[in-house]
Amino acid sequence: MTVMIEKFFGVHPHVTRTGLWAKMKPGEKDLYIYLMAESERCCTREMKRADAQITAGIGAAARTLCNARKKLQEFGLVLCQKGEGNKYVYSICNPVTGEPYPGDPRAPLICSKRPTKTNGSISDGFSSPAKDLNNTPPTPDDANDRACNGRSEQHGLPGVFDQ
Repeated sequence: MTVMIEKFFGVHPHVTRTGLWAKMKPGEKDLYIYLMAESERCCTREMKRADAQITAGIGAAARTLCNARKKLQEFGLVLCQKGEGNKYVYSICNPVTGEPYPGDPRAPLICSKRPTKTNGSISDGFSSPAKDLNNTPPTPDDANDRACNGRSEQHGLPGVFDQ
């Protein structure tokens, strides 16, 4: 996962768009956010943590961590395996599939843009959009599709933030 603001981490949009975030209890959210922050900090999607470390980080009781681990696994957000002592190996999962991301957990993921619909045809987000052969003016829905296809609008001084 990547974010556009330095020194911050991201949460997969599927978690909020599907209403899963609203269903989660505070302890589950705390643990998930802690794991996402640790994943970003350590540049890995798989980490071993002791309950004492997590408790010190988020202030949750041992029972809360136990319940949160179970629920996060049920939601398909993480996989947990008991390790030595009171340590667990956490694997961050793709919330859409409920499975761990493929490949080396220390290798960055390269996510492709989702396909967008433009004037009745599907665009992969990388190629130029299909030409409108009907010469019809764009609708508000078309404008929303273009605004949400992964590119942000440009505001401010031209050329200042261009790369």
